[in-house]
Parts: sequence; C-alpha cells; structure tokens
Amino acid sequence: MINEKQTLDTALQLKKDVRDQRPIESAEIQSNLENSEVIAQILAEPFRTDTFTGLRKLEFLLIELSEIPYFERLDQVQTMLDTLYTHTNFEEGFSLTGKQAGVLACHNALCTLIFLRAGKKEWAENGIQWIISYFPLAKAEPSNWQGKDLFQRFGGCVGNSPCYDGLVKSVKALSEYAAKYGDFPGLQAKLKQGLDYILDHRVIFHQNSEDYLYNDLVTLFYPYPYRTNIIEVLGVIKQENLLDRPECQAAKDFLNTKQLNNGNWQPEKIFMKSSWVPFDQLKKPGAWITDEIDWLLSDE
Repeated sequence: MINEKQTLDTALQLKKDVRDQRPIESAEIQSNLENSEVIAQILAEPFRTDTFTGLRKLEFLLIELSEIPYFERLDQVQTMLDTLYTHTNFEEGFSLTGKQAGVLACHNALCTLIFLRAGKKEWAENGIQWIISYFPLAKAEPSNWQGKDLFQRFGGCVGNSPCYDGLVKSVKALSEYAAKYGDFPGLQAKLKQGLDYILDHRVIFHQNSEDYLYNDLVTLFYPYPYRTNIIEVLGVIKQENLLDRPECQAAKDFLNTKQLNNGNWQPEKIFMKSSWVPFDQLKKPGAWITDEIDWLLSDE
C-alpha cells in the first residue's frame, strides 16, 4: 500500500493509470514521460558500445525504461533501441560480446523483452526464435547451439539444469510475445514447458526439498537485471493466470512476510550499481516495488 501523501514519480503514476485502464490523452502520456525524475536519471547515464559491460549497461537502462508504459515514445529511447539492436543482433539471437558465439540466455531474453515492449516485433522475433530453437527449459535437455559461451561463461546457461535466471526471463519473453502478438511456431509448447518447470520448483525451491534455489531469488528488488527474483517469477505466473495454483502458495506466503508494518515493501539489493538507476531507495519503503507487489497480490 503506497502512502497517498507520497508524491509519485510521474512515470509511476502513468504505470498505475495504465494498469487501472484509465483513459489517458496522448499529451498527458508525453508529459508524464518528460517530467519523470526516474526517466531523466536513466537518460542522463552515459554508456559505451565497444565492450560487453558497456552494452550490458545500455541493455540494463533500457530494461528499466521498458517497465514504464509508452517509454518508446521518447526520441532518445528510440536512439538507444537502435544502438542496442545494431550492436547485439546476429543471425540467431542477441549477444553482448560482439560475436554470435557469445549469446547468453538471460541477455538474449532481456533484449527480446526490450524490443517486444518497444513494439519492435520483427527484432524481438529473432530472440523468440532462438529461445524456441536452442534454450532448454527442462532438466537434462540438450541444446545444439554452437556458441561456447552458453555452456561455459558465468558458469554456463545450460547443464544438468537450465540457468533459472535465463529460464524465467525466456518464459517471460515468450509469454509477453503471445500476449501482444499472438502465436509463433513452437511458442506455446515451449512456454508450457517453461511454466511447468517453474511450477515443479514451486517458484523458488529446489524440486525435492524446502531449500531455496539461491538467495537472490528470495531477495526483493525491482526492476530486474540479469537476475530474477520471487517478484518477477510470480509476475510471469500471474500473467499466465496460474497464480492460484497450489504450487505458488508458499512463494506468496513468503512475499507477505516481507511486508512492512506500514503496508509497504522495500528493496533489499541493487545489482550492478554503476550500470543501474534505482527506482527506490535501498532498504526504505519504496513506491515502485510496493506498486509492483500490490498488483501481484491483488485479487484478479
């Protein structure tokens, strides 16, 4: 519950209005985008395009912006989108290394989500096709992708089990594509496979124990970089109308235990501080993260 006396960033107000399906004039949308302090801070960030970390920062800034409805209407954002696409697009998938062999599941999914939300359908379909063709969404499923980074870099995205960060973000990309543009060859079967994997793990647990998959998964933060967490995973499940499944109850209960006495939630971690613009102050009641969890736990 956000304190009504708290002045909301205009971008957050826009997001709330869109969720509430309030009619909004084009001029008001533009005003909210142009007067947002969060958007201004993101757009003021410099970035490079000649290194992995530089392109990752551009990707991160755009994935943050993509949480805001109509972000693509800003001219500077269009330039940033063009830059990211130019430097990451390959014949198959998106890579931040400058080489197609450098495709990683989480970053391919992040780029795909950015382009989807910006209305770049054909661009996004490159990432969607890569997910369907090459990224396993089940245990012990092989991949015939030839790029070595998928199997080796940062511990690898593919092994006995798929990287959960990459899996969740890939499922999210498939889900958002289907919601916005309809079906795509092979999408529904792949989406169901990924959703089943998430439910088999009851969102946050090892499949056959009460242990969390990893600590960051039950750490609160919003928006989401290459890492996923309980809020993002439950958001994907909600979008697919599966949040009432019994496999989700323990995760929802855990999230409720994190609520502060004043009804708000607070971010507990910020990733890649040099490449990330926080929406809320760390370890203080946050309007953005509270809005996200309020939506997540609200009745359908």
